[in-house]
Amino acid sequence: MNKNYQGLSWWWVLCVGILTLIILSSLIFWTYKNSPSSKTNRQLALTCTTDMATQFHIHTNLEIIINGQKQEIPTDVGINNGCMNSLHTHDNSGKIHIESPEKRDFNLSDFFAVWNKTYNKNQILDYRADQNHIIWQTVNGNIVQDYENTVFRDEDKIIINYETKN
Repeated sequence: MNKNYQGLSWWWVLCVGILTLIILSSLIFWTYKNSPSSKTNRQLALTCTTDMATQFHIHTNLEIIINGQKQEIPTDVGINNGCMNSLHTHDNSGKIHIESPEKRDFNLSDFFAVWNKTYNKNQILDYRADQNHIIWQTVNGNIVQDYENTVFRDEDKIIINYETKN
């Protein structure tokens, strides 16, 4: 009888050890999965943040010109019902605030995802490049071909143009 009892106690120790290992592994995985560093730039751009969590704070200026007419970038893009995304606006000046819990290279595609609008080399908002229209972009006055992949740098001035081909 004593021999069976000893075997049963080792069995319980083994089960408790395995269960503890599973719980600790799950906790470590959950912590990593929900930490800012495990998120892609896009996920981080779309995540609510607070001023207290801000570790990276820059501003970029964006202007969109469609057929010679400056388009408004709305107030409070990325601010909804108490949620402030890492990329957002506070007014309609075109100033994009990048306030993130960690330093990352955010780009135009991240901002347009927050805004829920389209931008790439073939389309800006509802305007498409075709045989009669082109989209081109400058950063600080220099023509670039990065389009939606343009990385935000502090105080850069990005201008996106859509116009009729000459």
